[in-house]
Amino acid sequence: MAAHQPPPVALRRALFVSVAHSTLLQSTLSQSPSAVAVAVAVRRQQPESRAPPTGHGDRQSHPGSRRHHQLPALQDAALAQAGGPGRRRRRAASLQAARRRRAPLPSSSRRSFACRAIYRPQVKVKEEGKPETLDYRVFLVEDSGKKISPWHDIPLQLGDGVFNFVVEIPKESSAKMEVATDEPFTPIKQDTKKGNLRYYPYNIHWNYGLLPQTWEDPSFANSEVEGAFGDNDPVDVVEIGESRRQIGEILKVKPLAALAMIDEGELDWKIIAVSLDDPKASLVNDIDDVEKHFPGTLTAIRDWFRDYKIPDGKPANKFGLGNKPADKAYALKVISETNESWTKLVKRSIPPGELSLV
Repeated sequence: MAAHQPPPVALRRALFVSVAHSTLLQSTLSQSPSAVAVAVAVRRQQPESRAPPTGHGDRQSHPGSRRHHQLPALQDAALAQAGGPGRRRRRAASLQAARRRRAPLPSSSRRSFACRAIYRPQVKVKEEGKPETLDYRVFLVEDSGKKISPWHDIPLQLGDGVFNFVVEIPKESSAKMEVATDEPFTPIKQDTKKGNLRYYPYNIHWNYGLLPQTWEDPSFANSEVEGAFGDNDPVDVVEIGESRRQIGEILKVKPLAALAMIDEGELDWKIIAVSLDDPKASLVNDIDDVEKHFPGTLTAIRDWFRDYKIPDGKPANKFGLGNKPADKAYALKVISETNESWTKLVKRSIPPGELSLV
């Protein structure tokens, strides 16, 4: 009588996979619809790539380091065979994603200090006090009610040459609103002089505000702009789109040009930009496009900022770089350098003085 022969290796492996597949199928079918939905939701929230988010829709921060737990061999085999349609595939994928979520990020993928904040589309504007009074403040708050800083907590870059811009002064208004850099959470308030609220002598014709996570270092003399020192503020933005925006509104913009204004000896950069949702945004990508599609705008901006102090008996402001606007490449250079200065400030490599870092 022939001796009993064990099944071939291929057959044993097929039987093993079949058992594992059947086990997973039974487990999947036993899940309630709500449990399956949760598994699918987990899968959808965990992208395949763990690179730092760069776009508007990237809302989740990334952990610095978490323990990695490997799937047991049997579960791995079952998942490998669960590629069919329906709930099996979704549940298998969600289990794999849940395990991947615990894997540590490579050091090259971790976010830099200067870009640690995440984009918060759920941020709301909260007003305290009455407009056009000394007590009036505009705060940015999360859904939880927690206050955040429009200067420090909103990220500068969104990727692909797109930047965040926080509106301080809506177009066609004259109240001189600005981020209170010396107050906790740096709310937006109306500027004062000798205890009186400040107004421009006439309306500003563009949306005006700041680039978050930038800072014009007052200890740095810019050799390209007559050795002028920074004005100790975030970099200003003049947004040339057609819509009138609201105080505290956060826009996605692309820079187009830069003006090197010198205000009482201090360098006060003006970045010319356009909001991505403006009808002409796709037509303008550099300084020449501005002249073509917004004719006369660059000259009008320069003249407005040159002359607005004259009615108060002060001299006209000056401009460096030959009294002309610089192109987009130069504007991006200014943004990069002032972001580096901000990074040093919040790391306290440079003494903050009276500036609030909260």
